[in-house]
Amino acid sequence: MLTVTKVRHSWPEKKGFMLSRRNNNGDYIFLHFHQQVRFTLNGKTVDTKPNAVVIINKNTSNVIDCAKCDLTHDFIHIQGNVEGVLSLYGLKTDIIYYPCNCGFITDIVRNIEGENFENEKFNDTLIDNYLNILFALLARNIGKKPEGFVVDYKTETAFKNLRIMVFSHLERDWPISSMAEIVNLSESRFYVIYKAVFKTTPNQDLIVARMDYAKQLLSQNKNIAIFDVAQECGYANEFHFIRIFKKNVGVTPKKYAMMQWANPEKDKPNRK
Repeated sequence: MLTVTKVRHSWPEKKGFMLSRRNNNGDYIFLHFHQQVRFTLNGKTVDTKPNAVVIINKNTSNVIDCAKCDLTHDFIHIQGNVEGVLSLYGLKTDIIYYPCNCGFITDIVRNIEGENFENEKFNDTLIDNYLNILFALLARNIGKKPEGFVVDYKTETAFKNLRIMVFSHLERDWPISSMAEIVNLSESRFYVIYKAVFKTTPNQDLIVARMDYAKQLLSQNKNIAIFDVAQECGYANEFHFIRIFKKNVGVTPKKYAMMQWANPEKDKPNRK
């Protein structure tokens, strides 16, 4: 299990800050620089691009020099079999990485920081799990080629939260205008980003979710009225719902229900 000895998220340093370490007191150090910084590893100096990530070996001398601008960075001091864990994800120490989308880093470091300060049950286990998630996501995003434009982590998270909201309330009306307003975007921009994040259009995504829910309702209750299913799935017009259902499922809702209940053991939820 990996152990964290020191951790901070979005830690600020003023322009002109410099830190030089001959060794790391037995700690491996995970660093994520939000801005460009001059960074030295074992005597080799580079000017990083923004959002550089490096995991410094416990025996590596290093210098952080932010002579040109203020610096915000996330850092974690880690002890344990760090190199063994990194190898599981194809990562190495003392290499500067540039993940395609790095917004997850600060969020995970914040969680680790919170657990590190709390004396709660299982916090060591949670910290170890968070570190593994951090390394896994870092490995996933290294060398990843952006498709079209890159959707930043904050925006992607907002869209995923919106999708959860929509799917949790399928009985409501969800026009594009309402969904776009929730994430503070124009309808056209919302449409483009939604398709980039979920690989489908918002309307088609909503239809699929509603049809899945309709099938679930029809499979769970033998006597449920088609009108009630339509209402639960956000369709005020029963006949419109029937047309959409048949187009997407291949049969009418009534026929689908008959097929399901003709064989009680087939594709049924446990009703005990």
